[in-house]
Amino acid sequence: MHKNSPLAEAIGRACTADGYVDTEIPGLKLFRCNSDLPQQPVLYQPSICVVAQGRKQISFGDHTRCYDPDNYLINSVAMPIKAEILDVTEAKPFLGLSLDIDSYMISQLLIDMETHRFSTSQSDEIILSTAITAEFENCMTRLLACLESEMDLKVLAPTLKREIFYEVLKGPHGDILRNCVANHAGANRIAPVLHYIEENFHTPLDVGSIASYAGMSPSTLHDYFKQVTSMSPMQFVKSLRLHRAHSLLLSGNQASEASYQVGYSSPSQFSREFKRFFGESPRDVQVLVAS
Repeated sequence: MHKNSPLAEAIGRACTADGYVDTEIPGLKLFRCNSDLPQQPVLYQPSICVVAQGRKQISFGDHTRCYDPDNYLINSVAMPIKAEILDVTEAKPFLGLSLDIDSYMISQLLIDMETHRFSTSQSDEIILSTAITAEFENCMTRLLACLESEMDLKVLAPTLKREIFYEVLKGPHGDILRNCVANHAGANRIAPVLHYIEENFHTPLDVGSIASYAGMSPSTLHDYFKQVTSMSPMQFVKSLRLHRAHSLLLSGNQASEASYQVGYSSPSQFSREFKRFFGESPRDVQVLVAS
């Protein structure tokens, strides 16, 4: 993706102020930032993430991923990460987008692509950056253009979303996207477990119940989980709960409400673990939101 690309120009027109914009295309969000942002906690949802201008770096466990105008990110699971925005200047603000993964659309594509011979290489990745192709960039640019026409939004946008997922699926790392909806090689043994945790993180979870769902012994689950996420299963559960609670606090929820919503029965334990994890208390976040 070259500088001043049509995609960057399209995002710039649709997103003129700092922050996120939810578009009229379901699952498509735009983001603009006029200065570098230091590392901060974010809960990534299964999505395709693109940077049209600037650079973004994320980290989870021992892993680091970067994406920029030449590489986009594929994320197959709900994942608590830390993110920072880099290489921003006043003349060149950060411009990016995310497109939520549509599991139904992916499933239908896989049915239509059943005769395609996908790569059988083993992959232990759940989040990966990969090179942007001319076809992929063109699809994204045309999808953004639909925001300027009600007719295009209705008629073309769904087809273009399908085309984008198609480009990802047939690419060198399409297996990561396939892991969202089907069992495939590599991280498929852990991806369904991550989805299970995402759906049940607010309920009492322990290694035994998670291992039982996965059909593994606790030690086998631990080994696979650590290999893919750099965290143990319970470390992942705690991280997911605390990241979700952080988002709730930023949305104006009280600390006690947030703690119960994410599965803590003791607000005092929640406050201790929150401060240990983020370096600030829930009250600190509430004060920041109120100021």
